[in-house]
Amino acid sequence: MQYLTYTCRTLILSLSTFWLLSSCQKDNPVAVLPSDVAGTYDFTTFIFIPDAAAIAPANVLDTLITENTNLRLTASGQFVLSYQFRRGTESLIAGTFEVTQRRITLKAYAGSEAQLTSLLLDSPLTLNRTEVEGVLEARIRKTVDLAAFSHRYRGVPPVQGTLQLRLVQRLTTP
Repeated sequence: MQYLTYTCRTLILSLSTFWLLSSCQKDNPVAVLPSDVAGTYDFTTFIFIPDAAAIAPANVLDTLITENTNLRLTASGQFVLSYQFRRGTESLIAGTFEVTQRRITLKAYAGSEAQLTSLLLDSPLTLNRTEVEGVLEARIRKTVDLAAFSHRYRGVPPVQGTLQLRLVQRLTTP
């Protein structure tokens, strides 16, 4: 009888330990900190591709001074999106971000709506972390008023399409 009780206790303890360890992996994913993704990211792709084949894609990078256009993520969970349109002054959009193993979600501070719209962006903006370290991407389905974006689209009504973004983290030199 004592052997049976010992065996039952051992079995229950083993099963409880197994259950506890297996549920920890599901409920407690690996914590990712803002410092894990902190750095400056340059835009390598920033284009809106309309669903209508008759409308030319809008390459946002063609309208920007790329040397002055980047996304900075800080170790404290803040971001600054710096950009400059050709013949314009440098502008900043700031906010906070959250990071997971797969995504970074940017939330701009209130009052940035017009600036975001000028870049065809919205808040919140979710960027996917790729399998390549330091590369972020997004493919966002949305309706865009291209006529407000550029005089080249004058007379074109708002159109559905996909905004494609790709950002690459700058290498830091020691």
